[in-house]
Amino acid sequence: MTKTQQLVNEAFPELKPKFDVSLSSFTYFKIGGRAEILIEVKNSQELVKLVKFCREKNLSYHILGGASNVLISDEGLQGIVIRVMNEKEYDVVGQPDINGKQLVRVGAGYKTALFVRKTVDDGFVGLEYFLGVPGTIGGAIYNNAHYLEHLIGEHVHAVEVLNTQNEIVWLPARECRFAYDFSRFHNSGEVILRVEFALARGDKENSLELIKTATILRAKTQPLGEPSSGCYFRNTPNTPKLQILFPQFADRREVPAGFLIDQAGLKKKSVGGIQVSEKHAAFLVNTGSGTSTEVQELANIVKERVKSKYGVELQEEVFWMK
Repeated sequence: MTKTQQLVNEAFPELKPKFDVSLSSFTYFKIGGRAEILIEVKNSQELVKLVKFCREKNLSYHILGGASNVLISDEGLQGIVIRVMNEKEYDVVGQPDINGKQLVRVGAGYKTALFVRKTVDDGFVGLEYFLGVPGTIGGAIYNNAHYLEHLIGEHVHAVEVLNTQNEIVWLPARECRFAYDFSRFHNSGEVILRVEFALARGDKENSLELIKTATILRAKTQPLGEPSSGCYFRNTPNTPKLQILFPQFADRREVPAGFLIDQAGLKKKSVGGIQVSEKHAAFLVNTGSGTSTEVQELANIVKERVKSKYGVELQEEVFWMK
């Protein structure tokens, strides 16, 4: 055992820490080296206790939810990988407000798709389009998950976090700085514990129809059956040059990254086991033996080609863990 492994094993025997665990099986990309220590937490109390311990002992730690929008280094992760799995934390809180909306509180480790289906089954509306979002609620809030022009942060009332002073506080949505593929949590060092959504009640049958429509569209346009991290690149802000070249996007603030990559002739371009998806060019897919190094090499090729042709630099949507 390493010193860190021994320390954690003695401090948290009830959490059954695992050592030298391959992380590739936990990620949607099916890529990733070994974790020095992996601990799965089943409730917010365990998560708080473990993070506080890491901070007090100055131990490196990494928060892992559904691992749908991350790329883990082939070299693995030192320190503690905390896999958040508080899937049973779900409550309808209080009475509806004057706008008829009610607070629904959920744990950060609750799978996004299952949570959305739960809200629909309970008669709530508003989150239907996010049923197809992979991963967990914590990750969806961290990056303000989107479906077309819809942002999940638009439905958030407050987010409970463990802040950098080890205090548990609720942040109102206005303080979360939600934007396209962004929230304050990218830079704050806060750990998301639970989320409160403000949802209205509505017609369940209509919700199911919205879900069906979104599901069909995703299946037609995305490589859902292949290992990937979802869209690897963010849509790019529109520019005068792009407006002239592609007038169909002239009135839009952003141009789809997948469209630009496709127009640059990069569909099916590959490096080793990683390939630009033929179905949706913003997706990089693992054909079976891909590595994080190959992902980075292919991503650089894509960015260089798009910048050369269109004068814009694509930004990566996926978060590196190394």
